[in-house]
Amino acid sequence: MAPLIAFLLVSCVENDVRRGNDALRIGDYDRAIRNFSKVLDAEPANRDARYGLALSYYAEAEEAEHLRIPTFEHWERASREFRILSNIDSSGRIDANYSTCLFYLARATMAQNAEANVIPLLDKSIQLDSANYFSYNLKALILSNSGNAENVELAKNIFILVLTRKPQFASAYINLGNIYWNEGDVESAWDTWSAGLQHSPQNQSLRYWTSVAEDSLKSMVLSGRL
Repeated sequence: MAPLIAFLLVSCVENDVRRGNDALRIGDYDRAIRNFSKVLDAEPANRDARYGLALSYYAEAEEAEHLRIPTFEHWERASREFRILSNIDSSGRIDANYSTCLFYLARATMAQNAEANVIPLLDKSIQLDSANYFSYNLKALILSNSGNAENVELAKNIFILVLTRKPQFASAYINLGNIYWNEGDVESAWDTWSAGLQHSPQNQSLRYWTSVAEDSLKSMVLSGRL
């Protein structure tokens, strides 16, 4: 009798996971969450159910982003599930999703409290995925706005690192150029923005600021300041 009961339990778990995955695939997140949670109530360390639950919360948070509603609680739930999942699955297969989740959690945290320290979240995100340039960019942006000279230099280095690895990353050009502009280094600002424009010719911000810097350089030449 015991082997039969064990077989039935395994079968029920597999069915609940399958139903959860089916619901997740068609965007029925509430039903997906219920099915995965049912499995986890019986088997908290079930990897497939835990991963399904994390993905369900992740997808739910993405939907909230698209609807432009507050997302802090959504990303907090998703990141909590990924953190628990990381204790079960050390294969590295979840790292990219977990890293992206932490980036969005950091952004949502700042939207809720502009003074919140989200650097640890971004550092963890980068540790999980060294190619998550959105986390690098946000970290550097925060450092550049801190008012601390050492942080500003660190921010420059991070932006340069991002652009060295991913030359098409338009936001890093904009942000690095802004640092030079605010420092009064118009030449470096123009160099940065114009380089970004070559990679992203349709980017309106890069087009605008490259033009502004170019006009400023011309004015400096005419006035003898350059």
